[in-house]
Amino acid sequence: MQQEVRRICGQITYLPATLEPLSADVFFIESDDAVFIYDVGSCVVARERIEGITKDKIIVLSHFHADHTDNLLKIHFKELYAGRETIKHMGFGVQVIGETVLRADIPIRLVPLPSSHAKGCVVLCYGREYAFCGDALYTGDKRFFRGDGAEHVVKSVYNAQKLKEMIGVLKGIDVKYFVLSHEEFPIRPKGEVIRSLELVYEGWVKDGPYIII
Repeated sequence: MQQEVRRICGQITYLPATLEPLSADVFFIESDDAVFIYDVGSCVVARERIEGITKDKIIVLSHFHADHTDNLLKIHFKELYAGRETIKHMGFGVQVIGETVLRADIPIRLVPLPSSHAKGCVVLCYGREYAFCGDALYTGDKRFFRGDGAEHVVKSVYNAQKLKEMIGVLKGIDVKYFVLSHEEFPIRPKGEVIRSLELVYEGWVKDGPYIII
């Protein structure tokens, strides 16, 4: 199936995620002299589209998983911003420690976000409209051992403490919509997303650290 770039609003477009190969959505925010790119994907189409951009390219990585980052060493760009764990995996880049404004003339800010999916997730906020979240709102995988430890089962879980912290950060982000990766319709109202996460947290059995989904 051919990938076609979709438009979110005037200056924001994205290349949808694919399953084969597994490649995340790649988001493009264009200004007069630069293009801000949130995640670079892993597929050839994403790489070629990024390389075809002639303006300065400023890359922001949501987290370190390969479907979001594999193209990084195959493209040319000016700057890279990411969380600590992603910088450790990539070996270079500017670490996002707290809320970070990239440029005074562009309404883009970066916000670190606690996540069960991966360490060191970073959200890109555009004005008061959109917060691009990558996979940060999703579960992570946890191995649970049974019997004598010889067998295990992998389950999708939220870390209860991280989920609580994440909900708190999300509530403080002043936007209308969250934009998620790997979704057919990636744009979700902020209130709807937060309420769904709160319902998950309300199901936490308080004698354990995880919420199994």
